[in-house]
Amino acid sequence: MLPKTYLSVITLALLLVNCFIIYEFDQDASRWARLISTAIFLLLLIWQRTCNLKILVAFCFLLISDLLLFYYENALANTGTFLMRISAYLMLVFTVVPELKNLKSSPFQKLVFFGVFILNLGMLFMLVDMVPAKFGYPFLNVLFYAYGISMITLVIAAISYSNRYSNKTSFFYTAATLCLVFSDITSFIAYYLEFYEFYFPDRIFYILGIAGLVKFTTFARSHAAVAELESL
Repeated sequence: MLPKTYLSVITLALLLVNCFIIYEFDQDASRWARLISTAIFLLLLIWQRTCNLKILVAFCFLLISDLLLFYYENALANTGTFLMRISAYLMLVFTVVPELKNLKSSPFQKLVFFGVFILNLGMLFMLVDMVPAKFGYPFLNVLFYAYGISMITLVIAAISYSNRYSNKTSFFYTAATLCLVFSDITSFIAYYLEFYEFYFPDRIFYILGIAGLVKFTTFARSHAAVAELESL
């Protein structure tokens, strides 16, 4: 079992090291820092021996996507990176799906979720249209849409999970997944729109996200739904 303070200390150290490397070195060095950070958290996940198999598989997908980042400018590696991240997000969704099976919602609440989905989908179309032509290759738009839909699905699952249980377990899952989504949004702005200062929030959100997932696996999953929130 991982001592409580270890995760916080390692997370803080990796945040500082990654920000320093992004500031002082080139993109390859930054990608190495990201890969090493993911590998460290994967080792921590294995070390504590409390990890869910789906979380472990999701981390492996994230690690592979970080490896492919070194060849991100290649269309084939770019495609693989998208597919690995989509797979990672779907595994994170499947992690909590069993605990959401009996979640009841009113027609109004279903309408709200549908509205949120459509709104985010519209924003996704806008973002894809902003991608400069120089980054384009066949099927890039399809991958972007699939990637965006997987992120939206993850957010909806996280919010539903948080509403149903409203405890530390759901808090860390929701916070972790939202950080991963924010990381991807800021990464898009940094890489495709070439606002390079956004690499800092990208990396900060990413490290906090995967650290939050490691913390999430330390909590028992036998929690009961909050009665007044169970129907949300």
